[in-house]
Amino acid sequence: MKDQETTKLEFLMMVNDNIIVQRFFNVRNYNPDAKNSVEFYEYLYELKGTLEYDLKMKATTYLLDNSYEIKQNPMMLETSNTEGPEHFNIFIKDGDMTICHRQMDAKIFPPKIRYTVDIRPHIKSILSELTDIFSAENLTYEYLGIPTKA
Repeated sequence: MKDQETTKLEFLMMVNDNIIVQRFFNVRNYNPDAKNSVEFYEYLYELKGTLEYDLKMKATTYLLDNSYEIKQNPMMLETSNTEGPEHFNIFIKDGDMTICHRQMDAKIFPPKIRYTVDIRPHIKSILSELTDIFSAENLTYEYLGIPTKA
């Protein structure tokens, strides 16, 4: 069997400086140009949307389940107990080099939701999809007639 070159990449999700999930994954026949592909952009856009939707649904459930307590003590939803902005950060890295960074506002979610994020049900499919994209040879590098690759 022929030896195939593998590259170790990292998927990292954080809220500010606190790690939510960090996983390393191997990509056979790594295509460094994949970071400029339309497929990669579309996948990240979809991933961000899925995570935002899941957080929104969890926040809605939390608010409905705790509506009585929130009416009695609105400070439960107080988000100003932390100074400055809070963001969810999604990184994809190759060693120390950041391939991609996406950011979402975390303060729009109740503290109970943003500090208990669990993406374990999604991690296997995320890593699988990223592996497929970064090992693909036939990717699209043009969007609406504009090249995405320099």
